[in-house]
Amino acid sequence: MFKHIPGLLKLAGPMILSASAITIMQVIDALVLSRYSSEAIAAIGPAGFAVILFQGFLFGISGYAGTFVAHSYGRGDAGGVRASAWLGIYTSLISGIIALVCAWPIAQLFFLAGHEAQVARDESTYFWICLTGSFFPVLNGALAGWLSGIGKPAIVTVVTFVSLTVNAVLTWGLVLGEWGLPRMGVAGAALGTVSAQMVAAFLYVVIFGVAGGLTDSLARRFRWAEFRHFLTIAMPFGLRISGELVAWTLFLLVVGRLGTVELAASTIAFRINGVAFFPALGLGQAAGVLVGHARGAGNDNEIPAIGWQSLAMCELWMLLMAVLFATASAPLVALFAGDGPESAQIVKTGSLLMKFVAFYCVFDAANIMIGCALAAAGDTRWVARTFLICSSIFLLLLWLIDRVAPSLEAEWTLATLFVLVTAAIWSLRFRSGTWKKMRVLQEETIIV
Repeated sequence: MFKHIPGLLKLAGPMILSASAITIMQVIDALVLSRYSSEAIAAIGPAGFAVILFQGFLFGISGYAGTFVAHSYGRGDAGGVRASAWLGIYTSLISGIIALVCAWPIAQLFFLAGHEAQVARDESTYFWICLTGSFFPVLNGALAGWLSGIGKPAIVTVVTFVSLTVNAVLTWGLVLGEWGLPRMGVAGAALGTVSAQMVAAFLYVVIFGVAGGLTDSLARRFRWAEFRHFLTIAMPFGLRISGELVAWTLFLLVVGRLGTVELAASTIAFRINGVAFFPALGLGQAAGVLVGHARGAGNDNEIPAIGWQSLAMCELWMLLMAVLFATASAPLVALFAGDGPESAQIVKTGSLLMKFVAFYCVFDAANIMIGCALAAAGDTRWVARTFLICSSIFLLLLWLIDRVAPSLEAEWTLATLFVLVTAAIWSLRFRSGTWKKMRVLQEETIIV
């Protein structure tokens, strides 16, 4: 009855760690910065979301190469597997150049958000340093997708552990000035994160080279027709990711207009929510690999069972997290609140917000799992269009609340409703079976 669960769990552990890597790094940054200043902990929320926003679009495109890999692997096309990985590598190269050019100008926009002066400076600094190094996490996404698509996510676990260790050591030293390193605050946190991502990228390239991916001239050859086909499917997926991050980044910016305490508490609530969200995302990515293998092998009849069984597993996880968030909200928030003069108020406000998180994360399981299944099946364009409509309505209502009757409770209630509505929409789309009409790979094999 639950025959897909063993395969899901086999893939899930390493993919959970991989999916959580960026957020774990930002959690480490937040923990260390809480020992530095309340302005720094407030700043890392909007800045961190903005970093993932821009990298999320690029990461989503390059990482979608893993879906092409999974389909090719299911089809038994070894050359197509390597060529699919190169689609992600080429995306990361282009993305790195774009991010390098845009990093500093975009960072100046934080000064227009209406936040306190020091918070705005810290937001800008963290953002431009992290975005400048975007090539590394985007490349990591492509090559981690390759390893997952061929059923070897355990290697991703090893690389991720190494990068997290580098991040923790460098962030502690550079933020607080330990071990003879300069005391750099927010800039040190950003440099620690980028350095860790660079180390991971080096390891992935070595692994890909050992597997023959760098020397396969046929797979490495750039084919515009194949790349264009890849972008037509992958770009909507990237837009879907960045669209969600835009919505939540703007949400934090609007909340920040209420005050530093409200912004810090909301930032901490989202950080803690990552403990539930990113493991669930790893489960979703594992389900996506199974969907890709099944579609590549022509077994579409297996996909509904993969989707619903995966959702059941995710719901169990989210229910456990919901209980934890609801019953231990104050201690959890206190871990990130520091010991400044506003810490007590941040804990009080954050404890209230964690009740919202506990409620909506149960429904967020469908957003994650069914969204990943639809993406792996190739139904990216409809999902992107629909999410654009939903998020536009959400942001319009958020703007009206901010203009007419700004309230932390009202804004978080709206955010919770947004999660519930999108979860229902994705579930209905998956149940309809429309995704069966989509095709990821072209009829011919990639290597010709």
